[in-house]
Amino acid sequence: MAKIFRKNRQRFLTEKRIKKYLTYAVGEIILVVIGILVALQINSISEDRQRAKLEKILLQQVKFEIQEVYEDVWRDAAKLKMGFNSHYEIIDVIEKDQPYTDSLCFDFYLIKMDEYIFPTNAAYTRLTEEGLDIIQNDTIRMALQALYEGNFPRLTANKSFVPDISEVLDDYYLQAFRPNTDMDLRFSAELVNDTVGTRVYSDEHYVFPIVDDSYGKEYTVGYVPLQFEALKKDPKFHMLLAQTRRYRKIKMLRYDSVKSIIKNVVKIIDRELAKK
Repeated sequence: MAKIFRKNRQRFLTEKRIKKYLTYAVGEIILVVIGILVALQINSISEDRQRAKLEKILLQQVKFEIQEVYEDVWRDAAKLKMGFNSHYEIIDVIEKDQPYTDSLCFDFYLIKMDEYIFPTNAAYTRLTEEGLDIIQNDTIRMALQALYEGNFPRLTANKSFVPDISEVLDDYYLQAFRPNTDMDLRFSAELVNDTVGTRVYSDEHYVFPIVDDSYGKEYTVGYVPLQFEALKKDPKFHMLLAQTRRYRKIKMLRYDSVKSIIKNVVKIIDRELAKK
């Protein structure tokens, strides 16, 4: 078609039919512009399809990644709750002025235990490299940014709003406790099963004593007070007990919040992926 326009334009120019010449020249220009616009539109559609395909892949990857992180969060939150229960067990014994029982060594161990997550972020890093705006759903985009740049860091070592519970108690324990070495004392705990999307978290349990596979020897956990009656009356221990219980409560609330956010984000991502 363009070739025909060009021949006619040349003929009109030769015949000095300027009006016809200009008409055909404009027509040829219009044809070229239309061709460019069509090509750009096709290219844009292709890019949009590729971008939508990449968005789906990245959403699948980041969903898997936060479900992996959730396993760490789920486990740590359960351990923090075990320690919180042990706080009240010890407080109850002190307030009722009860004698020491062997099982308390595990409670003294649990109140000293602290937990942190070590989240992977390869999928989120890839997402930020592509540009977060590749995610069309504003809720997902903002939630992921809040998780990775706000919530996760607050549950990692050296970035928590509260001191490390184990470090707070270290000096006192060095002076007032000895490690439990009684292999006849048994400790066992099983975490409550949980789910995120179709992912199930289960079969997590702790049993002591346990055999160290590296050396084939049995070991256990626990701390035994050197002078339990004096410990019950020690105001310093009472203060440390109150402080660490408060710190643990704050951490538990943060963990519960992150668990809830992850569950909701995965639910929204699943809905979004079902549309694609």
